[in-house]
Amino acid sequence: MKIRVNQENDAGSCEIATGSPCGYVIFGASGDLTRRKLLPAVFSLFRRKKIPDNFFLVGFARTGMDDDAFRQRVRDAISQTDDKSSQTEINAFVMRCFYVAGGYDQDEGYLRLKNKIKEAEIQFSTGGNLVFHIATPPSLYATIVTLLGKNQLVWRGCTTTPFQRVIIEKPFGRDLASSVQLNKDLLIHLCDEQIYRIDHYLGKETVQNILMFRFANQIFEPAWNRNYIDHVQITVAEDIGVEHRAGYFEQAGLLRDMFQNHILQLATLVGMEPPVDLSADSIRDERVKFMKSIRPFDLDNLHGQLIRGQYGAGKDGALAMKAYREEQGVGAASCVETYFAMKLQVDNGRWQGVPFYIQTGKRLEKKLTRITVVFNKVPHCMFNTKRSGFNPAPNRLIFNIQPQQAISLLFQAKVPGSKMCLSSLAMELDYHETFGEKMDEDYSTLILDCMLGDQTLFWRKDSVETSWKLLTPVLEQWESCNREAKKDLLHGYIAGGWGPEAGQRFIEEDGRTWFIE
Repeated sequence: MKIRVNQENDAGSCEIATGSPCGYVIFGASGDLTRRKLLPAVFSLFRRKKIPDNFFLVGFARTGMDDDAFRQRVRDAISQTDDKSSQTEINAFVMRCFYVAGGYDQDEGYLRLKNKIKEAEIQFSTGGNLVFHIATPPSLYATIVTLLGKNQLVWRGCTTTPFQRVIIEKPFGRDLASSVQLNKDLLIHLCDEQIYRIDHYLGKETVQNILMFRFANQIFEPAWNRNYIDHVQITVAEDIGVEHRAGYFEQAGLLRDMFQNHILQLATLVGMEPPVDLSADSIRDERVKFMKSIRPFDLDNLHGQLIRGQYGAGKDGALAMKAYREEQGVGAASCVETYFAMKLQVDNGRWQGVPFYIQTGKRLEKKLTRITVVFNKVPHCMFNTKRSGFNPAPNRLIFNIQPQQAISLLFQAKVPGSKMCLSSLAMELDYHETFGEKMDEDYSTLILDCMLGDQTLFWRKDSVETSWKLLTPVLEQWESCNREAKKDLLHGYIAGGWGPEAGQRFIEEDGRTWFIE
């Protein structure tokens, strides 16, 4: 069952925004993220006139190349994701792209960058507006911002005209102490209004629509509480292994990589209170309040709140899949988790007694990111009789985030026929089918928001530190364990399945089940 979209009365209800004239500078311009995500995202904005002609892009990295070589990389990156654009459109974008080679910790490169920016600002009349996107290893964030400040490429407080804004990628530290230190280092040269801590999950349409779905529809918000909701599930499953990220993953693990940013942000959108308005700080205030209401982990009874796992060898059809410890760059005795299941309790009036179950892992059966809001069963169901044998499933509201972006509502209805026969049916809004080309990719949405000065979908300093405050005690306890203790707490699972049996028992012991069909 599909949802028909009625747009007859939508005139004037859509906010259409175009970025200001500006220069966009990428640190880490020769890297994988730039090739796969950033260059295609910025080109998409340019092609669809979301950013003006008064625009230029400068790549900065250690790799030696000139403008022409970088422009060929830009063409190659665009061609991998875009087969609809004309050569005229691509040429118009590419001629706005430049490159500077230099060390991230050496003044000489920043002086060359400064000169390149000045030339481009004159050529394209951007008025001095600049966005710096730092897509490098996290260890370089503070160094890059320090040298940007030292060489007068950014000034603390430049938030309006001309503006200087800095996008930084996750992770924002590796624990509470390092995140506090990173924020201190950044705030020497920038104010928090200039810092855009990006989490690409928040750029996905389905994720953004959680707020609209809750607060623009009277039929849902009155039931969005402990009186009507039994529990919430968040599943983030990947069918791939660590691939080429083993070096990073051995240092981070899945808890740092996924819970502290992506998953916790999804939970805040489901659980936050209505903001007083749609300003960035009002929305982020409520997200932080929700995070602060999450009950701290009971370190003496952690097995009832957290299960860790690591994938072993498996098969995908005839294709053999390596165990995590067999991956290149992984230690033969590694105790790094590639899976975890978690239960969060929220101590506030709306969610008291409603658990948030989280499951995420690598080398699982399929790629799937989904939020499932499971409502209470009908208190007295007249259809549940010995004669019928029918036990109606609870209503579920499902936000599918990837690979398919969709929102589904599962409910009970009669199947046609002479006898009483009920079945679970779904109303579904499929984003691609309904909106098609109108949908922006996540990075396009977030880069445009930065150009517009809208921080709604970005992390704020206090939210980063609150999230680490919740997780750091768990990480410290784990890291204090010896290897034998970790081995006992780390549950193995076959690559290509749905994680360890302990992860399934984890929710079943509460009388519930994972909805991953």
